[in-house]
Amino acid sequence: MAAPLKIQQLRQFVIAARNQSFRVAALETHRSQAAITLAMRALQEEAGGQLFEDGHQARLTPLGQALLPLLTELITVHDRVQNEMRRIVRGEQGSVTLSLMPSLAEEWLPGILRRYRQAHPGVKIHAADVSSPRVAEMVESGLAELGVAGLATPNVLLRATPVARDTFGVVCRPDHRIAAAGKSVPWKALRDETLISNTTFHALQGHDLGRWLETPDLVLQNRGSLIAAVQAGLGITVLPTLARPPASHGLAFVPLTAPRVTRIIGTLRRAEQSLLPAAVHMHELMLKSLAEFARARGATSLI
Repeated sequence: MAAPLKIQQLRQFVIAARNQSFRVAALETHRSQAAITLAMRALQEEAGGQLFEDGHQARLTPLGQALLPLLTELITVHDRVQNEMRRIVRGEQGSVTLSLMPSLAEEWLPGILRRYRQAHPGVKIHAADVSSPRVAEMVESGLAELGVAGLATPNVLLRATPVARDTFGVVCRPDHRIAAAGKSVPWKALRDETLISNTTFHALQGHDLGRWLETPDLVLQNRGSLIAAVQAGLGITVLPTLARPPASHGLAFVPLTAPRVTRIIGTLRRAEQSLLPAAVHMHELMLKSLAEFARARGATSLI
């Protein structure tokens, strides 16, 4: 079995052939000229034929000329693969797939994408905004490497990192009676209202907050449609603090108390699978950025 070709030896051959000089090959590869001569003799033995003409130290034979393009291509491929490998290891290349709740996709996601792209411009990012249960499903199945969701039910297949705790509030028009009721209202204030359910209502189950939450008048899963329906006066809805619409939507957010219902949100990843470096950097930034976002929105940071 033939000995494997040595990249350094091939590189010296190509440099010597192109410059017709072992001396140039020695200078560019930081070796002595005697070492280059020995390396070329060894390469000829491995090739099974004469690569340099007798009496002309660095002039190629027809065999050497025939092999030069092949060995040049081999070095080019080697250098490209080595460079890409190093970029992947440093997290400078590759891809990251995210899944997150729609409320975070509207306000939090653009900021973190901007920060990540500035530091890792060579990494491609794919993000899907779905409901919290669907976030967990995507991460568990491998459709997403990282997720951000409400951490309700423990899952041994997922590794969850709690980041923030928030509460719930009523989203309504500024001219609605609840908006004028004060700084907060009890859950029973929703009893006679036209209630619009949304994807976060699953987090309210099991808290005994009232039957009216189980039989809403409208059910809208799309966040844009939900906000538009409230703006149009079709009803009111309930959202967590971190999901409340920005001021630009012109809606009021009134905290709900008595009882005080909390929700934990955090990141998700597969429990027994490590992340590529690009995803490791993304996860670190997600934890920091989400904690900052939670504090800015009046929620409690857990990290």
